[in-house]
Amino acid sequence: MTTITKVTTMPRTGFKGLVNRHPLITMYVIMFTLAWSVMIPQAMASQGRLPQPPIILDILVGWAPGIAALIVTAFLSGSDGVRDLFRRFLVWRVGWQWYLIGLFLLALVILGGIGMQVAFGGTVPTIPAAGASLLNIALSFVVLVLAGFLLNTEEIAWRGFALPRLQARYSVLGACFLLALPEALLHLPLFWNKSIDFYQTVGIFWFTAFSVAAVFIYVYIFNMTRGSLIIVTLLHASQNAWANLLSDNTLPPFIFTVALLWMIALALIFFTRGQLGYESGQ
Repeated sequence: MTTITKVTTMPRTGFKGLVNRHPLITMYVIMFTLAWSVMIPQAMASQGRLPQPPIILDILVGWAPGIAALIVTAFLSGSDGVRDLFRRFLVWRVGWQWYLIGLFLLALVILGGIGMQVAFGGTVPTIPAAGASLLNIALSFVVLVLAGFLLNTEEIAWRGFALPRLQARYSVLGACFLLALPEALLHLPLFWNKSIDFYQTVGIFWFTAFSVAAVFIYVYIFNMTRGSLIIVTLLHASQNAWANLLSDNTLPPFIFTVALLWMIALALIFFTRGQLGYESGQ
């Protein structure tokens, strides 16, 4: 006679249990807590309601996404999971065209938006880099991109951690929308920060429209480069660099830039039949 002993596995409790049950939500909570703990006081300080927080805390804002992704990954998969996450930065043999896209796509989109504004009868905006030598523009661009790599860890969280999990569970387009919402929401306190002209000028609606369109493009590039974090991080860093060099932070050219970005996003959705380069198992 054979006796079968039933083994009951007790559910994990505490923080580790929460991470295992809701890894994405946990990461978002950690990320928003870290980032907003600095961004909200900064916004209040810009309105004269609080003393200005130390500028060094800006680093925490940029590192908050990466720290959150790192903590949750460590709880889920230990050191092996952390290595796998950062190993995506080593996916660099992806074809030279993706480096060109990472470096110059947003420059073309911003300049295209300016061109569209002029074509529709608008005035030519002031381009910050206009009149500077090519050497100075190149040096400024390199410095800004390097700063983006060192100080902005959003892509580790959005594309490195969240996107693979969302795409495995939902449709690709559904994953994009579920990713776009927290991406845009993370920047919310900046719209009350009077010391940053860009967010005051473009407003929540147009910034969100830009962010949602950009997510489709970022997802496509991430999928087409076999999950390369170095390419999407390069794209994000160059996006911010070109915004500083080519944009005067006025609304009309930004609206045309958003329109052009949506044209690209919709074309990618149409020609990939909503898959945006995704293959199961990425």
